[in-house]
Amino acid sequence: MRAIYRLALLSSIVLIVVLAVWYRSEHLNRIAYPDLQTSDQQQAFNEQQAEDLVMTIELFLSQVKLDLLHWEESLTNNQNEAAWIEEELNNHAHIDGFASYELPSETLIYEHGSLPEDSIDKFQRQSTSGDQWLYSEPYTSRGTKKMVVGLENDDEFFISEVDLSFVEHYVKELASLSDNNGNFFIGNSGLDLSFSESEATVDELSARRKIPELKWDLYLSSELENTTKEEMKKGEVVVVLAEEVEPEKWAEDHDVFLLDQMGKTVVVRDLTKEADEMMNQWDHDPSVKYMEPNYNFKKQTSNKASTSSKPIDLPNDELYDFYQWNLKQMNLEGVWNETQGSEGVPVAIVDSGIDPEHRDLQERVVKGYNAFENNESYFDDNGHGTHVAGIFGAVTNNEDGIAGVTWNAPILAVKVLDDEAIGNSFSIAEGIYWATDNGAKVINLSLGDEHDSEVMYEAIRYAYDNDVVLIAATGNDNVETPMYPAAYDEVLAVGSTNQNRERSFFSNFGDHTDVTAPGEHIPSTFPGGQYVMMSGTSMSAPHVAGIASLIRSQDEDLTNEDVYEKIRVTADDIGPAGFDRYHGYGMINASEAMNW
Repeated sequence: MRAIYRLALLSSIVLIVVLAVWYRSEHLNRIAYPDLQTSDQQQAFNEQQAEDLVMTIELFLSQVKLDLLHWEESLTNNQNEAAWIEEELNNHAHIDGFASYELPSETLIYEHGSLPEDSIDKFQRQSTSGDQWLYSEPYTSRGTKKMVVGLENDDEFFISEVDLSFVEHYVKELASLSDNNGNFFIGNSGLDLSFSESEATVDELSARRKIPELKWDLYLSSELENTTKEEMKKGEVVVVLAEEVEPEKWAEDHDVFLLDQMGKTVVVRDLTKEADEMMNQWDHDPSVKYMEPNYNFKKQTSNKASTSSKPIDLPNDELYDFYQWNLKQMNLEGVWNETQGSEGVPVAIVDSGIDPEHRDLQERVVKGYNAFENNESYFDDNGHGTHVAGIFGAVTNNEDGIAGVTWNAPILAVKVLDDEAIGNSFSIAEGIYWATDNGAKVINLSLGDEHDSEVMYEAIRYAYDNDVVLIAATGNDNVETPMYPAAYDEVLAVGSTNQNRERSFFSNFGDHTDVTAPGEHIPSTFPGGQYVMMSGTSMSAPHVAGIASLIRSQDEDLTNEDVYEKIRVTADDIGPAGFDRYHGYGMINASEAMNW
């Protein structure tokens, strides 16, 4: 049966290889990254996003097939597993029914759920990837797009009906969250996605991909950036008041609404005025020590063989072997022999929250905080934080989903970004303070912007002075402009690399860049019990946060600077000799870092 598992994923491997060959031939020949023209860069962003979406669909189909194989194996080995299979079917909304037949008589052995009467007759074609999976043509049943998937194996044959409207809607929802400026999966109405040319807005920048199993053609396009970015919260100012000043009274006297408070640091709002106008009015106010606009910050989303000895048991998670190239590239397999993380090293994911019900995360999240509401409601209504958290620490060896970099470190879910993955300097600062005060040994910050906020820096400094390791993403605009918090000296700044150990075309650079880590086509958790592919330096940062957690698990006496030094000194030099502004000290090497 293990052979069938490998066979089931052959189509996935072929797709990844095809995409990798295409990516290398189309992208790498032209990437002297800083010299990309605007239109070329926009085309590259569109193509990158299209690849992620296609691979997400392939990930969905592979999971369907793996679930069917798992159920069939359980049913074959133990007929009493029928009740468990029924429960599994009820938990998989996209699979309507499952049936098993004995061959060659086609005698029905087991059936549960909804299946069309002519299920077997519907099979018209085999997989285009050369494996033994069979597919029906997509069809409509009671207004819903569906298809039948099956596999014949020696003396048995089993089939399932899959709801395609689910995946089509799901992928379109992902696309609607995409940003046309390289910050992948952020709200943006300028992006168009469809599965037929008649629906699509097709132009010279469009990315087109075929999905042969579903007979879909995916078209993705977006216009060049031509809008002014909202750099700050309208009518909001962060004010640091003198010690003797009472915030409520000050706000009342100045006719502004006291929106939030953290000691003598407050956020005040007057939506009838611009932030600069308010600050000019208070420029000579003796009760004001410092003030700045409440800047907006957003998430930063956009194979060398291991020389370490392999652990006795590699992760048995269903997507590990064929999809998680990123963990293998960092030489993690040997590291897991030495440590898999410690419950004494809590790590805070300061982001859009985390889905607390995701089966690959619910055992890992021990506590959470919502900086907007000052409560424990950390549910992720965007998806970015859940994806970041899964990379760092998904439940491993549960025969499901993905493996995490660290297997045991508790996760603190800190929600500082809203449903569009946008936050502000004050909410981020609150989240950092909370994480530090609640025992975080490592903080991951897959967010940022070019604003050097004093309020946020004070929080960064507070965490650093309390010996917290701070990891942040450099950003996805292919620019040298420093992004904060990544550009602060107290933070380890992480850029992105691809499967070929080369800097991603979108990855920001500069003298503040410390290291790079995998950031393209990274599979991870997503709200609703799902798994998707995403790309961006947001995905790179939690890889490094995971390594930092493992280092601190191995030696609790190391300071945050000791951890930074280990990571920098042991990175693989993949660019010009020595430190350079595109790769920093190089690509992170977990095995070397742990043993240095």
